Amino acid sequence: MKTIGITWRYYIFSFLSGLSFYTAALVPFYTNWGHISLTQVQFLQAWLMIWAFVLEIPTGVIADKFGRKYSVAIGCLFIFISFLVYGTFPYFMAFLVAEFFAALGMALMSGASEALLYDSLKEENKTKDFKNIFGKSFSIGQISAIISAPIGGYIASKYGLNIPMLVTSIPALISTLLILTVKEPSIIKIKSANTRYSEIAKNGINSLIKNKQLMLLALNGILIYTGVYFVIWLYQPLLQQLGVNIVYFGFIRSIFSVSGIIFATNLPKFEKLFGSRKNYFNLTAITSILSLSFIIIYPSIITIILAIIILGGIGQARFMALNSYMNELVPSAQRATSLSAISMLNRLILIVLNPVVGYVADQSIRGAFVIICIISILAVIIVPLHFSNVKKQTIKL
Repeated sequence: MKTIGITWRYYIFSFLSGLSFYTAALVPFYTNWGHISLTQVQFLQAWLMIWAFVLEIPTGVIADKFGRKYSVAIGCLFIFISFLVYGTFPYFMAFLVAEFFAALGMALMSGASEALLYDSLKEENKTKDFKNIFGKSFSIGQISAIISAPIGGYIASKYGLNIPMLVTSIPALISTLLILTVKEPSIIKIKSANTRYSEIAKNGINSLIKNKQLMLLALNGILIYTGVYFVIWLYQPLLQQLGVNIVYFGFIRSIFSVSGIIFATNLPKFEKLFGSRKNYFNLTAITSILSLSFIIIYPSIITIILAIIILGGIGQARFMALNSYMNELVPSAQRATSLSAISMLNRLILIVLNPVVGYVADQSIRGAFVIICIISILAVIIVPLHFSNVKKQTIKL
């Protein structure tokens, strides 16, 4: 199979993955249809992260040992099951089961999809195209999110808050079938065939622990990205407090995705504008902090939309760029497992933060924003970034 076949399949996969109709009214789905508190909502997310944490390395080993495409395909299948359970049973215990399936699916896909693309391109001697394809796939995913969010908002307001969950299960099932048509790159089989599970896992974790630069990139990116992560969970209950109708939530969610496309497709210009990678990442972190501060000082529709634009654009593009740089620091044979180790670190941090932010949000939405703002500030102060060992390349998206 030619690389272009893999590339276009990856684009279609990104589009299907971005079709998230449920995001338009995600928090009302939990609180109004599921009848649970914000503390319970974030407990569910912590539960998800715990299982994703536990499953991250074993599933990364599966990807490295048996193939990326099988790991991704099975992951999509479990995501499909998760949406079905979520949209059918309005009970907290059923939500726990759904989150377990979601965690298993996420763990199987985490790192494996990017590694499948990267090593497929490497087999064709076209790794220089990785950033371009990865960037375009990100934009494609954002476009599908833009399309699906307003539709999901309409569906939720017209037919019920659980229906967007059921509709979202359909593209997950299609993704399963699509990924199975992708050819597994032989470079993976050659390098990993005679390696024991324990050795693969050990090498993946060691590549993160021993590589200080890789660890700093991962930790800084994760901590700053918490602002992007939690604004998605907090803006909807804040909008409800402000009296905004649910039907408009999807359009506001689309603004998040539109901003992501604009900033992602102009990364080279922004990096050149700031003069260096270090300046770019430090200043974009500060900008994200300011957007959170505006909500804390004056919570309103205007400050919420401003934060959605900044965090959806700068925040997501920043994390995407760091992801591409981290790929350059990881050997091919351990790429899926090393990226899984980074995702495992992300899960561990969120396991701690989710219940805390959820509990505070039940008392005060503004107080929850204070917490995530402080986390971002600490990231800038205690986790500095350096790029001396990363190849100087232009980001082409």
